Amino acid sequence: MTQKKGFLLLLIAPVIFYLLSFSQNDDPLARIIAGFDKYLKERPQEKIYIHFDRSYYAAGDTIWFKTYLTAGAFHEPSPLSRTIYVELIDKNKQLVTHLKLFSLDGSSAGYMPISDSLESGNYIVRAYTNWMRNSSEDYFFHRKIKIWNSEIPVPKDIPENNLDLQFFPEGGDLVHGIFSKVAIKATGTDGLGKRISGKILEGDKVIGEFISNGLGMGAFYMKPQKEKEYKARIDDYDKEVTLPDIKESGLAMSVNNSSKSDSVLVKILTTDHEASQTIYILAQTRGIVCYSARAFLNTNITIAKIPKSAFQSGIAQITVMDSNGIPLAERLIFMDQGDRISLKITPDKPTYAPRELVTLNIQAHDMHEMPLVANLSLAVYDNQQILTEENRETISSYLLLSSDLKGYIESPGYYFNPINEDREEALDYLLLTQGWRRYTVEDALNNNLGGSPYKVEQGLTIKGKMVDVYKDKPISGGKISLLSFFPAPETKIVKSNSQGEFEINNIIYFEPTDVVLHGETKKGNTSVKIITENSHDYPGTPDQILPFTERQTDIERTFVVNSEERRAIEKAFDFDEKMISLEEVEVLGKKVDLQSSPSKIYGSGSVNIQVAGVTSLENQIHPLQLIQGRVPGVQVRGSGTQWSVLIRGISSINGGTNPLIMIDDFPADIASLHTIPVEDIESVSVWKGPDASIFGARGANGVIGFYTKRGKEQIDPPKESPIPSIDAGFQIEREFYSPKYDIQKPEHIKPDKRVTLFWAPYILTDSSGRASISFYNHDVETSITGILEGISGAGISGASSFEYKITKE
Repeated sequence: MTQKKGFLLLLIAPVIFYLLSFSQNDDPLARIIAGFDKYLKERPQEKIYIHFDRSYYAAGDTIWFKTYLTAGAFHEPSPLSRTIYVELIDKNKQLVTHLKLFSLDGSSAGYMPISDSLESGNYIVRAYTNWMRNSSEDYFFHRKIKIWNSEIPVPKDIPENNLDLQFFPEGGDLVHGIFSKVAIKATGTDGLGKRISGKILEGDKVIGEFISNGLGMGAFYMKPQKEKEYKARIDDYDKEVTLPDIKESGLAMSVNNSSKSDSVLVKILTTDHEASQTIYILAQTRGIVCYSARAFLNTNITIAKIPKSAFQSGIAQITVMDSNGIPLAERLIFMDQGDRISLKITPDKPTYAPRELVTLNIQAHDMHEMPLVANLSLAVYDNQQILTEENRETISSYLLLSSDLKGYIESPGYYFNPINEDREEALDYLLLTQGWRRYTVEDALNNNLGGSPYKVEQGLTIKGKMVDVYKDKPISGGKISLLSFFPAPETKIVKSNSQGEFEINNIIYFEPTDVVLHGETKKGNTSVKIITENSHDYPGTPDQILPFTERQTDIERTFVVNSEERRAIEKAFDFDEKMISLEEVEVLGKKVDLQSSPSKIYGSGSVNIQVAGVTSLENQIHPLQLIQGRVPGVQVRGSGTQWSVLIRGISSINGGTNPLIMIDDFPADIASLHTIPVEDIESVSVWKGPDASIFGARGANGVIGFYTKRGKEQIDPPKESPIPSIDAGFQIEREFYSPKYDIQKPEHIKPDKRVTLFWAPYILTDSSGRASISFYNHDVETSITGILEGISGAGISGASSFEYKITKE
């Protein structure tokens, strides 16, 4: 839909809207419109939406996801940022995982291994770009992710009888003598809506009643009097709540946005009207001004009728202002023009056998049945283990609704699901009770774009300090050269400041070995040392993470039980394809071959992991990722050069928590591990519990030993190198493992009980709007659900789902 700006002349006696031409200097309306126009041009707002392969996980699983990055009022794929940050945050607001993704054409795919040491609980996945930080945490993407760990006790349940009740007069205020609509919102301690009912009291007199829907929202009407006191008494709760204060005089607003009408009806009611009093009405959607007008208040009611065709899809803000442009009343409405992608997914069969090939045919059309080229992602999972939420968030509900409202939105898909007959009414309640987070009329009037300390990032940043290699003194005016190899060889040169500091921006690299830093003084002396530092400063964590309850649904209970079975299967069948299984033999004795042991000095560890020759391990970025989620009882967290390890059940006599780190049997600093390329590591051993006693007091926190291919040749472990360390780059994309059963292989004896059967982050429809995708089923007789989401190049979004069955009959 193209951008529209409209002025409407409406005569409703005795009110006349005057359409006049004003100069920007003397008319606040013109200044506001100019302010919004400047905002759209100079501060296009980026949004991130993430499509996950499912809604909850078990410790030890991997989260697969696709990010969609948009910019501007029309949600087109962002041409601005190429760097997306994705983080996992726990209930204590601690950062568990931090990833950097490279976004090309507004999308990227990633994965997040979950440590088997994480506690059961609610976690937050947060995503943002550096540019988005100019508009505060409110604009970041947040999604609650539930993680179950059957080996760690679940926290106790929370009380169920705590209740918070809030009141929201339509337009903003209760005004003496004006009949007004008042919305209510009731939430429990868990942050979710509560169904309640109650009575409105004027002193001891009951003047009205209210009842909320299943999401805790509702509304009632009242005509407040300034000398009266009003309270709400809640049924089944020993609680009374005082209503908001009543203004002696002023203006109130009422809006009717019925789907049965092709116009939005705005009523402005006032107690102290004057024929010379001027008001302005403005409606805007994401900065696009849809309607504006000026009127004189010569009666106590003024009515405006705004054609719905003037609006973009999404949330619109209607504001009534005084002659100075100061807002007197505001109201949010939602406009649905139906301009979303229609996605049709057709399996080639309604029913399949276990391990049978499934082929899906996909068609994408717009609202006019014209084919669309769309960028899509597909998740297919076992719906007897993963609950499919009918009212789940989708890319459309997020871009058009949730991303423009403050606070947590419960069941956002409820307002888009046609099976919910009250969704129009419920959506109106939501917009009456949730705050607007975007650029406001006041900002536009005052030309307040805010500062932009955070710049658009087209890549990563490397910063640090250059010092004299002998005296460690800063080198001023030195030259730092960076050679990068992606997407083509390129050299960037910067100079150090008076403190020896430097910063190089917009570098695209994935492995630290993809870039080379070189430094020299003004006179060309290369006896310098470059010390790099973490270039990313982490934003503050969210204020609230919803409490976690012990209650499990039947499906969740099945999922947790089956996750234990899957873990046992992985352990039982975790062998190299080149290994040969032998019949049972009796070992009467053995001679230790020190030359072939992981450690030539300390022998075999509690757990030993062969790295060389295992592609999935050799592709990891940091050595500690080799044990992350793979060694029971070992918790690994961190990114870049900042990592920590905790071996559960072990305590240090020195009060620390990090285990002893060894490289080829020589002690090393955990911070130096990032200098070792993972592809140079032969194997990893972990000693814990009694097995660590061989190390004496040094092994009180456990021991992790990395054994390099060079170590096999008796080369000394690496010492401090003049070559500067480089922070971790963008995450290297990894393909979701989906077995192929067309040709029988020895490893197919392993039972297949995948939860996520298939994950395809990059599906692109052709010019006819078509695409096709195939994968194989697992072993289980069950029902399968698929979720398809995506967006077009013009910013039109859509989501759809499908089901089929797996049966042996």
